[in-house]
Amino acid sequence: MSTQTEVKKYLPVIEGIVSLFNPFVEAAVHDLSTGKIAALFNNISRRKVGDPSPLHELKMPVEKFPDVFDPYYKTNWDGRKLKCTSITIRDEQGTPIALICFNFDTTVFRDIDLNIQTLLEVKTTAENPIELFNENWQEKTDSFITSYLSRKKLLINTLSRKQKQELVQELVKHGVFNYKNAAGYIAGQLHVSRASVYNYLK
Repeated sequence: MSTQTEVKKYLPVIEGIVSLFNPFVEAAVHDLSTGKIAALFNNISRRKVGDPSPLHELKMPVEKFPDVFDPYYKTNWDGRKLKCTSITIRDEQGTPIALICFNFDTTVFRDIDLNIQTLLEVKTTAENPIELFNENWQEKTDSFITSYLSRKKLLINTLSRKQKQELVQELVKHGVFNYKNAAGYIAGQLHVSRASVYNYLK
């Protein structure tokens, strides 16, 4: 039985799981015989059917694949954290022939956790708002951007120039630009040049 025929019977189950957890879950089916993606559901990773499968992420040879991989995190193209797991599909001889990978976007739930922490923490007495950020300011900046986009029901890759300017102004209010290299970091997150960020600041 071919890999395509064997995997086809799983597709309704995969589609049902993705539909149930829409829009948070993506599923990718990898054909191990070709080393390429055979199917995609709710494509949040901007890949295409036929793209090479990133099997190196699993850090083990195909013949040692377990039935189910322990969940792990990876970073999506837009910086979002995905919690992932993979399920091995085998032929009648028990040889791995395909992988079904589920990628769960944790962004909204991380925002909820951040908001709860913010609610429970003791209010700072520092006059400088920059002290609201710990030494890992990039992580706090990412969390703020994610929370802002969630509240506004926006996606970072579809922001208009005006929306990016408004977001930058909010970051200014929270003291992010007091950090060295903040403009360059924000530019990378917004997929614009540093010059554009400085223009948003005007």
